[in-house]
Amino acid sequence: MQIANCKLQIGWLVLWLLAGCEAPSGISSLERVLYEKGSMYHHILVSEDVEARYVRFGYGNIQSAMTLAEPTALRVPYTAYLTVGLAFVRSERALMIGLAGGGMVRFLQAHRPEIELDVVEIDPDVVDVARRFFQVEEGPGCRIHVGDGRVFVRRAARAYDWVMLDAFHSDTIPHHLTTVEFLKEVKGVLTPGGVVTANIAPLGSGGLYLAMIRTFAAVFPQVYLFQVPNRANIVLVATLDERRVPGVEIAASIRKVKEEAGPALDLLVPAGSYLEQNPVVEGAPVLTDDYAPVDLLRSWKPEGWRIGW
Repeated sequence: MQIANCKLQIGWLVLWLLAGCEAPSGISSLERVLYEKGSMYHHILVSEDVEARYVRFGYGNIQSAMTLAEPTALRVPYTAYLTVGLAFVRSERALMIGLAGGGMVRFLQAHRPEIELDVVEIDPDVVDVARRFFQVEEGPGCRIHVGDGRVFVRRAARAYDWVMLDAFHSDTIPHHLTTVEFLKEVKGVLTPGGVVTANIAPLGSGGLYLAMIRTFAAVFPQVYLFQVPNRANIVLVATLDERRVPGVEIAASIRKVKEEAGPALDLLVPAGSYLEQNPVVEGAPVLTDDYAPVDLLRSWKPEGWRIGW
C-alpha cells in the first residue's frame, strides 16, 4: 500500500515537471493548481493531490478540503469539531455563516438530510468555486445566500436551532461578526433550545481568541470550549440554557453523533475532560461595535490576560 501511494505521488510530481509548472509558495509540489483568482474578498486558490482537493484563501493555510474518495468526510479537523453542536440539539433548521469549500454542506446533506440549511457567504466567487470544484449543490433542504452574514441575521424571517459561525480565513475575521451586538442578534434568531457553534483561532500570537470568548460569555448563559487536537483552533458552543450540561453527557452525545456519521467524523475525538464551568476571561475586552480591534488583538496579548474557570 505504501509503495502504491509512493508511486502515485511520484507520478503526480512527474506531471508537474512535464507541464513545466511550479507550485506557488506555500503549496506542496505534489499538488496541482486547478483554479486561481483574486476576488473582492480573497485570493482564492484551488489545488488537488492524489488524495484530496483543497481551497486556500491566500497561500499556505488550507481553508477547506474534500477527500476525493469520500467527499462527505470532514477532512479538516476543526470542521469535524463544529458538529459538536449536534451533541446539544437535534437540529431541524440550521444557519451557517461562511461557506469555503462546503464541507459542512456535503456532510449534512449526506448524514443529516432532514436539516433545513441556510448558508450565507459574502463572496460570490467562493460560492462559484464550491459549486464547480467541491460538489456543493443547493436543493430543497439547502439554500445558499450571497451576502453579509450580519445583514442576513438581522433580516432573518425564521428561527434556527443551530447557528454555525465560520467566518475566519487565514488572515483575520470580519470585525462586525465578533461583537456583542452581533451575538445578541444571533441570539435573537435562536429557538429556545438552540445552540451556536463557532470556530475560534488565535490567528497570531495575540489575545483575539480571549476577547472573543469573553464576548460570547457576555451574551450566552452557557459557553463550552473544545480544543481541536494538534491545532490552534478552538470550537466554542454557546447555549441559552440555564442548566450546565455535565461533561459525561456531552461525551456520550458526541459518541452518538460519531456513531451515526461513521467514518465521515473520524477526526472528531471525544476524549479528555470537558469543562464543567463557564470560562472566565481576565483582562481581554468585550468586543463591541464601537471597539473591536481584531487586527490589533491578533498580535497583542498583554500580561494578565488569561482564561480560567
